[in-house]
Amino acid sequence: MIACPSCGKQHRPGTLFCTECGVYLPAGGTLRTSPLPTDELPRPRAVAQERELAGIEKSEASRPLYLYVVVENRRELRLPATAEVLLGRLDAAHGILPDLDLTPEGGLEKGVSRRHAKIIQRKGEFFIEDLGSANGTFLNDQRLTPYLPYPLKVGDKIQLGRVSLEVNWEGQNSQE
Repeated sequence: MIACPSCGKQHRPGTLFCTECGVYLPAGGTLRTSPLPTDELPRPRAVAQERELAGIEKSEASRPLYLYVVVENRRELRLPATAEVLLGRLDAAHGILPDLDLTPEGGLEKGVSRRHAKIIQRKGEFFIEDLGSANGTFLNDQRLTPYLPYPLKVGDKIQLGRVSLEVNWEGQNSQE
């Protein structure tokens, strides 16, 4: 039997996802991340220096490093200005606290997983990655391959399960 690393529920060998909490079940051994030696960690750089090294134009560099999503009811939600933003549904019992909780948008009924997708920010650009969700993540009506980042741009339509989002910068609605 395979024990779910999140909730402990037992499953038959070969089961990929926990039927209780939706977590991916490891095929062999416990999954864990080993810490990197501190002498190998990259040193922080100034944002301007990093943009210069990355070859980002000044007009692009002035673009804010945050984005908004507009949910189905046209409500704008500003995403935190962090390197990664978890999208999904709140499950306090299992310690799953997404940065963007889609429960108020009908996430449970519309098939949003607890840990559905994440938005990644790298060098002023944004990417979306499906986290192996049960009902899939779609970008402009194309289903994403899980665990592969896809670039986001203004006006892109994201669908998590059956919850639709639209990507916007600085809270500007794309219809304006």
